[in-house]
Amino acid sequence: MDQTTYASRLRYLDVKDIDNSVVDFNRLNVRGTDGSKLGDVDGFVIDSGSGRVLYTVVDSGGWFRSHRFLLPIGHATVDREAGALDVDVSRDALKSYPEFDETRFTGFSDEDFRAYDTSMAAACCPDDQALDAAVGPDGRRHYNQPAWWTSNAYLPERLRPVEPRPLGR
Repeated sequence: MDQTTYASRLRYLDVKDIDNSVVDFNRLNVRGTDGSKLGDVDGFVIDSGSGRVLYTVVDSGGWFRSHRFLLPIGHATVDREAGALDVDVSRDALKSYPEFDETRFTGFSDEDFRAYDTSMAAACCPDDQALDAAVGPDGRRHYNQPAWWTSNAYLPERLRPVEPRPLGR
């Protein structure tokens, strides 16, 4: 019998599939610690088992090596007046982030996922206690559920596997 891995529970939610009555994510710029634009919100990665949002998928517009990157949700706050998703991570720190390869992501073993997660934590906040490999995603501040996120903002059937984006999108 195959063992279910944590990464296999992760699903992608396109920004266009979210009810925008609370926040219109489709119009938000992602801004770094210095206020510079890091990209646009492309979607979110959701744990289909718990319904928790784990990552914002950011379309970098090409400056990041894999075009899109994952930003742990606990690092983002919504600035509705400015129409921005502010993140407490600098562009320089993001350059050290692990590459987001959609073709491999959901195939990660639990060990692969922990290594990816630890690499991400080391890049964004090296002094954080969360670098302890024994701490899972639920125990890291990176995944604190933000007040602006509501799990009823989307229909579960809109979740789909994390995979490469179709061409022309």
